[in-house]
Amino acid sequence: MPEFDVVVLGGGTAGVRVATEVARGGRSVAIVEAGLVGGESPYLACLPSKTLLEAAGRGETWEHAVARRDEVASRLDDTAEAARVAAAGVTLIRGTGHIARPGTIEATTACGEGGGKASGAEGPGAPGGTGAPGPASQVNTLEYRDLVIATGSEPVAPPIEGLSDIPAWTSAEALSCPDLPRRLVVLGGGSAGCELAQIYAAFGSQVTLVEAENVLLPGEATFTGEILAEALRRAGTEVRLGAAAAKAERTDEGLALTLEDGTRIEADRVLLATGRRPRLSGLGLDNLGIDVKPGMSLAVDATCRVVVPRNGQAVPGDGDNASGGAAEALGDAGTEAPGGRAGAKRTAGARAVSGDKDRAGAFEAGQHGQAGESGQAGGPVGSGVAEGRNRPAKTDAGLWAAGDVTGLGTHSHTARYQAAVVAANILGDRREADYRAIPRAVYTMPAVFAVGASPQAAAEAGIPLVTAGFDLQDTAKAAVAGDDAGRVELYAHPDSKLLIGAAAVGPRAADWMGEITLAIRAGIPLAVLADTVRAFPTYSEALEPALAELSGKLS
Repeated sequence: MPEFDVVVLGGGTAGVRVATEVARGGRSVAIVEAGLVGGESPYLACLPSKTLLEAAGRGETWEHAVARRDEVASRLDDTAEAARVAAAGVTLIRGTGHIARPGTIEATTACGEGGGKASGAEGPGAPGGTGAPGPASQVNTLEYRDLVIATGSEPVAPPIEGLSDIPAWTSAEALSCPDLPRRLVVLGGGSAGCELAQIYAAFGSQVTLVEAENVLLPGEATFTGEILAEALRRAGTEVRLGAAAAKAERTDEGLALTLEDGTRIEADRVLLATGRRPRLSGLGLDNLGIDVKPGMSLAVDATCRVVVPRNGQAVPGDGDNASGGAAEALGDAGTEAPGGRAGAKRTAGARAVSGDKDRAGAFEAGQHGQAGESGQAGGPVGSGVAEGRNRPAKTDAGLWAAGDVTGLGTHSHTARYQAAVVAANILGDRREADYRAIPRAVYTMPAVFAVGASPQAAAEAGIPLVTAGFDLQDTAKAAVAGDDAGRVELYAHPDSKLLIGAAAVGPRAADWMGEITLAIRAGIPLAVLADTVRAFPTYSEALEPALAELSGKLS
């Protein structure tokens, strides 16, 4: 019976980083993964989508763009990544894992399965750690001292009548298929939906983007969605807001989608970008005393250790047991209710009222999926109310979680950050996660960037904000580039007089807003930020008048 110090269920962004760092620290580690080692980000999400966006910006043909996309995504071959993991000393088990009892995993693998290219998975992005044994499979028993849940997330299909009868893509399918539909409907106006709509419109598809809310990127500052919607329309995308899809049906020429307001849209394919939910079913978490309903996430404390709530509800604790890390868990960021009905974003922390770590909460609100309403699939795990502290899982071993399963964001950089926190704690170097300054980016043209508190999240949490902004068209860089679409806004707390949030729309906004991420994370005084010299001419100069305005309002 193989025994490991650490078993990691899921070999995506978070799982691979945890495993390799812990193995390099001298521990014996196994990863159980049925799909592509490295997860969806490099093969079916982040890298292929950004590659296509870059190609669109350069005016390349679809054929050249797809060839480049497939090259960047390693043609869905994880051989190199699997070799890197093995070189770090990690045992890679290609199969699915089930928690049989505390300290024991049953790993089901296909007979004859070896290393190298992923096989035996259910689709190109099949999860590692879930699924039923196949007819030609074998079960291996693994013992562990620490278990890490890093099985990622999965797309949520909206409850649309007739949806199963029409040709529909998930984002992963859209980013791995060579087809260029003549008419495409994209459901969902979050970051994934906006990026995919712009990609296909740029290469000649007739694209209609449908968002149930009245603005794109509904969890972010309103101006970001408004500017992006106008940019998409100018680029040829039809943007329909405020009406969800209600019915889908096949037609002689393709398909038809009917919205709740009666609008009928004809197309050849539908692309579902209506959110994701943590992938936790079938893991056997109930054998550790954890009852996770579909759409719920795993509550974690500041060290990313899994906590189990009393009375079957995930509730905030205090001190080390605060779900989300030193913050009240008001909701499940990074998932969306079916049907694209995102509503307002939930915050993953309600106490970002100062730059002080102990009081600052997490405003991470993962843009690849919006927050669902309480009680719906993808809804908040932290919506219950109960007395007492959270209790540990029913095991003497350590139980940890990192990545999308925690509900604290669906960005790869969030998963990597949490993985580093988990690895450090397993190796005995106590580390706590701080979610105050997790960036959220949409790589459209113009790009959208946000970090820390959004106005909506702050309002829901009852946190006052002082706001200042500046339009990019008034910068010298905009005059030089001939581009006037953009704006930056900064949000400070009136008591601490520190930045707790920011948002920007503009060319490559994530590149020149990095200093604001650092400012929020480090609690840099406004006077220091205002006295910082920025290169001329750059879009970052837009920060100077905004900072001056903010300083004036807070003086």
